[in-house]
Amino acid sequence: MKKLLSIFTAFIIILVCVSSPISVLAKDKNNDEGIYIVSDEVYADAYMLINLDDENYPVIAQKNKDKKMYPASLTKIATAMVIINNVKNLKEKTTVSKSAIDVLANTYAQVAGLEVGETVTIETLLSLIMVHSACDACTVAAEYVGGTIPEFVKLMNNWAKSIGCTGTNFTNCDGLHDDNHYTTASDMAIMTLEALKNETFVKACTEKSIKFHDMTLIHTNFMLDPHHITYYYEYAEGIKTGSTTQAGYCVITKASKDGYNYLAVVMGSPIKKLDGIDTKCSFIDAATLFDWAFDSLKYSVVVKGNDVVSEIPVEDGKDADSVQLGSNKDITALVPASLDASAVMIKPVDPPEKLNAPIIKGEKICEADVYYANKIVATVDLCAMQTVELSTFLKIVNAVKSFLSNKIVLAIVLLLIVLLILYILAFISKLKKSKKRSAEKRRRREQLDEQMNREYQQRNRRNGRDDYLPPPRR
Repeated sequence: MKKLLSIFTAFIIILVCVSSPISVLAKDKNNDEGIYIVSDEVYADAYMLINLDDENYPVIAQKNKDKKMYPASLTKIATAMVIINNVKNLKEKTTVSKSAIDVLANTYAQVAGLEVGETVTIETLLSLIMVHSACDACTVAAEYVGGTIPEFVKLMNNWAKSIGCTGTNFTNCDGLHDDNHYTTASDMAIMTLEALKNETFVKACTEKSIKFHDMTLIHTNFMLDPHHITYYYEYAEGIKTGSTTQAGYCVITKASKDGYNYLAVVMGSPIKKLDGIDTKCSFIDAATLFDWAFDSLKYSVVVKGNDVVSEIPVEDGKDADSVQLGSNKDITALVPASLDASAVMIKPVDPPEKLNAPIIKGEKICEADVYYANKIVATVDLCAMQTVELSTFLKIVNAVKSFLSNKIVLAIVLLLIVLLILYILAFISKLKKSKKRSAEKRRRREQLDEQMNREYQQRNRRNGRDDYLPPPRR
């Protein structure tokens, strides 16, 4: 029996180990496509329109955002940020070296006319880089910050990677063409959004003009200049342009109107004859994206607070076997101005199959995606709409039911019953054998007593005695 009990104990331990829960981690979904399709013509090879009013910066519309592109002078956004991050006092001065000027010889790069031996502040270099797109300001600043231009370029690549860029490789600090100097619209958006967190960068990239060497240099983004009638866009602000033969025409700029704010990243735009005039389409494309968004989209309530969105069963609830879910507040999203409320769908994300009481009103249960035209336009927290108290009696009953309904538990119980039956049968068998042995011993002893009694009586008769009394029976 001890051996049988040991085997049973080992079997139980194995069952418990096998039945232990295994935790599985699932990746969160990542919807990074544009929400809407721009109805107007956009000439750019790649573009992104980003909503700046949402802290998650959703992509409103996009084309080829992950396509390998040449950034041209959009590169200078990274150049400026490496300067800002590595120079504590922008009032510091540096002297223009011959090597910084010679590296641009015969490149036809745009320059500010810095002269060898000239002393200039880092702040001035930063303004020249962002407003006039001056390549000589880039090389001078790169030598000051990195020691050498190649070392500065390493800092640029490290910074880009540190903020999440995966499709970018810089080989220079000015954006002059190199087949191995590339990025994507998505990475440029990441860099720009990071840069816009910095007040110094914002100040530098939004200056409409600066004075240098008795010259007034206007921002290369002609959308900011009322004198450029073809390109001027009154709602635009900053940020950077770029162009080479290989890169086409590029611009990154933002616009604000009636409380709505957007960032446009435009890359690979051509020159086209529009109204008979050769036109840089990067500025036209950015204006088209902004106008489309301002005219077509608006913030509207897509989920009303306290509206029931879903319902989930509750176990051990007192006076309630389910709980209703909804949002604690109105949820707004950027949707077409002509919103069709019937086209809005709310789908809970990985909702629990059931909940255990107690549940407190307002407690977050899960999230839900809000769909419009089959695109996710918002994500909302779903909360319990009422309190469900715990029923101790139901908790005990359900715990017992759950315990007994477990297949492993049932198998163990059945095994215990079988072992108990075997034990009882073995005990009965042993008891029968014991009784049989006792009866046999009693029978043999009685036979022996009778034999001894007869012999004793015979001896008494021979001796003439008859007072013998037989011993009592056992």
